[in-house]
Amino acid sequence: MKENIEINNLDFYSFFTKYSLMDEYGFSYGLLSRIFRKVLPVIPERHTIEYYLDNNNKWQGESGIDIEAVTKGNINISKQLDLAIKALCSKVIAFGLDNNLKAKFVHLDLEDSILEKFLDQIGATSDFNVDEIDLIYSLEQIELLIIRLRQYKNKIGTNFHLTLSTRRILEYIERTKELLELRKNINSKSHWNKLFNDYREYSKTKNSLRKYVNRHTDLVALEIVEHTSNKGQKYIAENWAEYKSFFVRSLLGGGLIALFAFVKIMIESYKLSSVSNAFYFSINYAFCFIIVKQFNGIIATKQPSMTASTIARHIDKQDDLIIDSHMSITILIRKVFRSQFISLVGNFLMAFFVASLIIIVFDYFKLELLDIIKPQYLIKSVLPSYQLLMYAMIAGFFLALAGLISGYIDNKLIFSKIPYRIVHSNVFWRSQKLADYIDRKAGSLAGNIVLGALLGSGFLFSSILPFQIDIRHIAFSAANVGYALFDFDLKTILMAFAGVALIGMTNFIVSFSLTLYLALKSRGAKPTIVPKIIKRVIIDFINNPSLYFFKIDDKFSNVKT
Repeated sequence: MKENIEINNLDFYSFFTKYSLMDEYGFSYGLLSRIFRKVLPVIPERHTIEYYLDNNNKWQGESGIDIEAVTKGNINISKQLDLAIKALCSKVIAFGLDNNLKAKFVHLDLEDSILEKFLDQIGATSDFNVDEIDLIYSLEQIELLIIRLRQYKNKIGTNFHLTLSTRRILEYIERTKELLELRKNINSKSHWNKLFNDYREYSKTKNSLRKYVNRHTDLVALEIVEHTSNKGQKYIAENWAEYKSFFVRSLLGGGLIALFAFVKIMIESYKLSSVSNAFYFSINYAFCFIIVKQFNGIIATKQPSMTASTIARHIDKQDDLIIDSHMSITILIRKVFRSQFISLVGNFLMAFFVASLIIIVFDYFKLELLDIIKPQYLIKSVLPSYQLLMYAMIAGFFLALAGLISGYIDNKLIFSKIPYRIVHSNVFWRSQKLADYIDRKAGSLAGNIVLGALLGSGFLFSSILPFQIDIRHIAFSAANVGYALFDFDLKTILMAFAGVALIGMTNFIVSFSLTLYLALKSRGAKPTIVPKIIKRVIIDFINNPSLYFFKIDDKFSNVKT
């Protein structure tokens, strides 16, 4: 049975300030508190408007509350509103004038004097005699300042705390603007109903564990993909010169991979233990990727995890966590597809050619390699099958994971100012060269080492899982076909080529999709944005197929929607 509660003289302060804001505590404590509140719910104090709303069903509609009773019957309402506005403004100022944040404003050459002006506007007087329009304008300027700070994360790096704080301060600003609008229109039914309806939506999910976890995992995801997207620009050919360069560099990458594929075959021939094989495989893969990177080659399968983040960043151009789906996304996907296609072709052709050449040379000198190479095993490992598809998907997952780790390391280096600290550290001999090397290479090295370990040791998980774990990588698989080329008929070889093509397509789709999903999720994308993008790209592909493979003519007039 509902209590008969009078709305007159209720307290509105906590309603104005707290309910719409993120909790002021760490992730773990917030999670535990929500679990506890599911058992013992927090009940608002009887003298608050929240208690009234929770115990009355009438307010659910547009005219559920007598606005006149709220504004005229409660003599303290204006005073509580002013105090709430001052409290929120104080939080904005405290955040903006924090020493660490001010240092970032100075480093980025961002003008932060608006914060000092805002402090003067708020003042310390109790009557709070301010102009709402001027205050809203100042808040909008501070909002732009915080958004610009977020846009420069590639220069200052980011971490969970900074990402969380900037989101929270943007919420404070938005809430303060709503209260200032209410202050100007204190008798407005629409303004009050908006606040009441916002509270209704909040009350439905305030103890939701899923929403809380999703909220914070979005922040972590944003931190991880931030630098991955910056690297993605390097893997997108913008013109014919870069397109040709991608092909040449992918040929180099494919040739080197063929050599390391042979080393892997040699390691297997020694019939070592599983753990020993995993160790040497991992070193071989990691060393391969590092060497290819050092010689400026391209491994096509490493591109998707970078380019997917770049697409997400272009969708959210303003870095305000609002998806801006423009026609330019279709153009970008064309470039990504083209770049990926020509890189896969280059890797495949050269890996196959070099492997075949090695076999020809060995055959010419009458060197017996059948016991080492085992052509039957190599061909069987790439023939199309359900198992092949699963192994290629696992490789795609590892590729996406390694790309994200690379971006995460790069971000941490910048945010923690590791190169700067190395230059000023006696332990590292104040070495500028070491600092520069770490700054340029650490993320890439970490990503390559992790990828090598994942690809080389993944099969060990088979011993603890109820199914078999292995990987199939397009360039290594193409090399394997080359090594087994002269032992099979044309039909078998063509089937093997089909299997390699399936591996490449699966590597790309899985790696790209996982990273794109994480990148979009991190930027607050609604699930409906992906089908819209896919539909637009499919229509464009049907109308302009050549633009996705060879022809570089990206004009908006060619895109049909």
